[in-house]
Amino acid sequence: MSTAVRVNTHAHAATHVATGLISSLRKIVKASGLDPSRLTGQWSVLESGIAAWLESQHLRALVMEIHDPRRAYGDDLVGRFDFTIDYGYYPNGDGELWLDPDTVFYTVLKAGSFPSQCDYRFVADTAPGHPDVPGWSTTSLRSTAGFTRHDVGTAIGGGSLGAGLSYYTRTAS
Repeated sequence: MSTAVRVNTHAHAATHVATGLISSLRKIVKASGLDPSRLTGQWSVLESGIAAWLESQHLRALVMEIHDPRRAYGDDLVGRFDFTIDYGYYPNGDGELWLDPDTVFYTVLKAGSFPSQCDYRFVADTAPGHPDVPGWSTTSLRSTAGFTRHDVGTAIGGGSLGAGLSYYTRTAS
């Protein structure tokens, strides 16, 4: 007699990474001095979109844009955090699920804090053919002209799924 077991690790990894992404966004919001009530009000929409697109493998990146509403749109970006998704991160791994809170913490320290009047939004960069998720709409990202991107490394991992973190700072003139 032989027994075979097959586990869908992608579903578990997608759930873990989705939870880790939202938890990391919460840490970024709080540590950056931004108002967490906006995140709290969007929590279920964020969860459903991120989970659906990770499961379908359509999520390419999750972006948090921080902007100053006192400035004209297009020139209002003051900071940005990107979680870039890698579906082939650790293909021969053992299915371990992990989150590195220190990577998020030190990234926020490096990016610095933002003025209290700043607002933020979350943008999902999805591949064509992604499933529609209620609460999400089409938009475009603000320009990062005049900013420098800093890649930090992988902050969240699960099975072959990973989320790399980067942040943007204004380029010194």
